[in-house]
Amino acid sequence: MKKFLFATTALVMTAGVAAAEVAVSGDGRMGLIYDGDDVQFSSRARVTFTLTGESDAGLSFGGSFRADQESDYTAGNTGSSRSAARGTAGAVWISGTYGKLSMGDVVGAAEAAIGDLPEVGYTAGEFGGDVEEISFLVGDGENEDQGPTLLYEYTVNNISFYASATDGSNVAGPGVVGRSTDFDPITGDQIDTADTAWSLAAKYEGSNFWAALSYSDNGDDSEIGLAAEGKFNNFAIKGVYMDYSIDSIADADAKTYGLGATYQMDALTVKGFWRRDEVEVAGVDADFDSFGIGADYDLGGGAVLAGGIIDTDYLDDTVADFGIKFRF
Repeated sequence: MKKFLFATTALVMTAGVAAAEVAVSGDGRMGLIYDGDDVQFSSRARVTFTLTGESDAGLSFGGSFRADQESDYTAGNTGSSRSAARGTAGAVWISGTYGKLSMGDVVGAAEAAIGDLPEVGYTAGEFGGDVEEISFLVGDGENEDQGPTLLYEYTVNNISFYASATDGSNVAGPGVVGRSTDFDPITGDQIDTADTAWSLAAKYEGSNFWAALSYSDNGDDSEIGLAAEGKFNNFAIKGVYMDYSIDSIADADAKTYGLGATYQMDALTVKGFWRRDEVEVAGVDADFDSFGIGADYDLGGGAVLAGGIIDTDYLDDTVADFGIKFRF
């Protein structure tokens, strides 16, 4: 990805040099989305600011956010507010000998170790509802409004350890990070109704494979994750298993099984995934299957031609997209 230097500030002192810089990059896309009934035009352009620096003691630090994440405050907005200015979009981090500590809109420990299934299409799965994305209980999907997520990462030899937590708060309305929109009927004070969520994970990486194990807790709900990926010549095959205990919803239980495969040769990359979600609530079972396949062709210079097809029980139709995406 080609980056342009926006501004550089250098602080020079006696024997040491501490420097910080801000780099500007961007991405864009344009193409077509078939929603099962009609073909729609779809395009976007985004700018990302990446800030990096190093202290006199050798600690690295930085942050990153998109221009559209700086602030989403609107007058009279009483809904959830996500912005880099409030720590709920973008991220900041610091790293050194004892690992890396990140805070903001970062993934939880389980997601950092396991990750998702391959994204297909020029919208990276968005046209199909992002069914390639595995559900995690900490800082992901419907759990994003937990306030800023704290993630710690440390690697020794071939083993990486991850730990994460949220501050146990809802993010409701402009300028009220850490407070919910529920009120005590007697005092009128805002009540924090969200639980502190936390996650632990470990990952072992070999020469051509990795395996990971995770555990997450979010109040009455918990999750155990297992995943592994192997690489053979131009192929990569990944398997994911997630087991959920959702006691907050009528003692519900759920399981997710996922397989992903990627084949890369020169400028061509072919990707596919299968996912099955099994849900049991109050003795009633429901199963959901999702399939996706797509291909990317690298045109060089940051331009990629991409398309994909997704069929999922979560939607009524098979959907597809095709277009070109850019990185600047």
